[in-house]
Amino acid sequence: MAPTTTYSWLTFCAIALLVFAADCAKPPNIIFILSDDLGYGDVSISPMVNRTHEIPTPNIQRLADEGMRFLRGYSGQVCAPSRCTLMTGHHSGHCTVRGNDGSYSPLLETDRTVGHVLNQAYETGVVGKWGLGDFNTTGYPLQQGFDHYIGQASQVSCHNWYPGKIQNNTLGNYTIEANFKASEAACGPHHSKCTWANDLFNREAIRFIQEHGGPSAEKPFFLFFSTTTPHTGFLAGAKTQWAVPGPYDTRFPQYDAVQAAFAAATSAQDDFVGAVLDELKVLNIDDNTIVFFSGDNGPDSHPFTEFDDPGPFRGKKRSLHEGGIRQTIVARWPGRVAANTTTDHLFTFWDFLPTAADLGGVPAPEGVDGVSAAPVLLGQADKQKQHDYLYWEFCDYGRVDGLLPQLYDPGWIQAIRYDTADGTTGTRTEWKGIRTHRGPMLLFNLTDDISETTNVSDKFPDIVEKIATFMEQAHVENRFWKSSRNASDRCCGSCFSHKGCKAPCVQLNTSIGAHSPIVDSLSPPLRFLSDHYLLGNWHTISVQDSDDDIGIASPPDVNVRLSTARNQAAVHSPSDLCHHGGTMQAASDPKTGTLVVTVSQSPMVFSSSSPKCDTVKRGTVHTDGNRLFLLWGGDTSTLDQSPSHKSSAWMKPEFDYD
Repeated sequence: MAPTTTYSWLTFCAIALLVFAADCAKPPNIIFILSDDLGYGDVSISPMVNRTHEIPTPNIQRLADEGMRFLRGYSGQVCAPSRCTLMTGHHSGHCTVRGNDGSYSPLLETDRTVGHVLNQAYETGVVGKWGLGDFNTTGYPLQQGFDHYIGQASQVSCHNWYPGKIQNNTLGNYTIEANFKASEAACGPHHSKCTWANDLFNREAIRFIQEHGGPSAEKPFFLFFSTTTPHTGFLAGAKTQWAVPGPYDTRFPQYDAVQAAFAAATSAQDDFVGAVLDELKVLNIDDNTIVFFSGDNGPDSHPFTEFDDPGPFRGKKRSLHEGGIRQTIVARWPGRVAANTTTDHLFTFWDFLPTAADLGGVPAPEGVDGVSAAPVLLGQADKQKQHDYLYWEFCDYGRVDGLLPQLYDPGWIQAIRYDTADGTTGTRTEWKGIRTHRGPMLLFNLTDDISETTNVSDKFPDIVEKIATFMEQAHVENRFWKSSRNASDRCCGSCFSHKGCKAPCVQLNTSIGAHSPIVDSLSPPLRFLSDHYLLGNWHTISVQDSDDDIGIASPPDVNVRLSTARNQAAVHSPSDLCHHGGTMQAASDPKTGTLVVTVSQSPMVFSSSSPKCDTVKRGTVHTDGNRLFLLWGGDTSTLDQSPSHKSSAWMKPEFDYD
């Protein structure tokens, strides 16, 4: 990690005065609340939306009534790349994470996040979904400038709404006891016997604010509160993809099960916003806290016929049409940001880092793509710098039709937003260019055609040429996220494995004893286990979710047992799952399905003895003196959701979570 510079209050004031005419009061607390898969039309604050049926969002409306709405706000197109732009200040042509997800290509030591920037003067924390680097990688929040983290770091594990384990600062597998064997039946009516991840995250966000925003706080705080709602969420046996608990689940009886569950998830998000605003008032720090709110990309996964989720825009999540990237972004700071105001200033996710730096009185890293919106927020629009253009890129071989279908071809897609002004009248024209595989350009005049219906590229060849030039300028090749130049030249769109994926993505060199992003990030380095070398009191950890650390795909009853006395590791599972054996000494009890593998030999082989299994996995057992790690890699099979290079870690919890 790059060294952190500490600045005095006089330095903060000097920087603030250089950037915009600010006084030298204590910099504000900064909160960014990010909702997952929230559609442009799913909240009451967005214009141009059919409100025949709507989900009440009074707290998000309160945020807008007491703050400023960016009517031309833009996010990324899908979860992980969107968060990368938000956290690093770079658009997707420069970001480290350009596809889903950060397990394959986590943020690097050389990346500089909002956490790094504000950590010079702020207490920094993340609560909830991260997606930019798993535990024990360089992308994990604690390696990216944040002092605190509680949540689900993995992009895929976030799909489990009732996780048996989460990440709790330095604990990679912190157990949520209430969610052991979580299912629709086990959780009971309204899921009251289990812990919904978003309720947990909400409590932790409030706890963070209380601890670092109270009267004894020595410095301001920055909180990135990232929920997983209304994104779909897994619970075994649930009737819909939104296993929302009480009290939210009974709020919308007028709709069918799917729409009612989605509306409940959105309503819960509104409650979380309200909880934050209420706590700021209780602590009397309302006037010195700026709160941002946005969705992370367009809507997804449910019919858009009830709530006009994408609004007037074409496309949805994963699309580079407006429906995949357009947001109404809100910022509220009582007494400093004018209440109940709107602006048509282009504000993007990659603008947040320089904006937060200006508000906090600290310097932003050089070379970011974002432009600080602090002047327009503080009523100094005449001093506001503008973007030359906005840029996105993404590889996707599917079709992402919303209420209006996708018009560009699948593949490696680039998009540009570019404004021009008439030299005589000053009239603004909003242009949108999209092309696939660097091929022919689709050009839309958003000023007259907000739904991107008519391609006008043949009428404005000069604009097409300008946008093509911008696209070449904006893209820097990334070896992990290969671009393409024609339909036969495949690009890399998604990879969910530490080991990497086959071409056109990168198959990482993570064979035994070779470089590994997990192994290399551990301190002290891992050592091979030898006879009688298991250390400490190892505890059983529940394995429930589809991307669990040992690669079992959603079994109903799986746990790991370790015996220091016999120097053995055991994987307990139903007898019809794959059994472990091979070159290591192993035994399987056909009645219980308990699999005992001695760890005194390396390498070990996980092989198949069930018709469901069709692969052999080779790996080794390691320790860093405190944790046990199983490292392996292999092809896709029933044991894994994707080609995998995963780690399993067991550690005694430092405290219990209620």
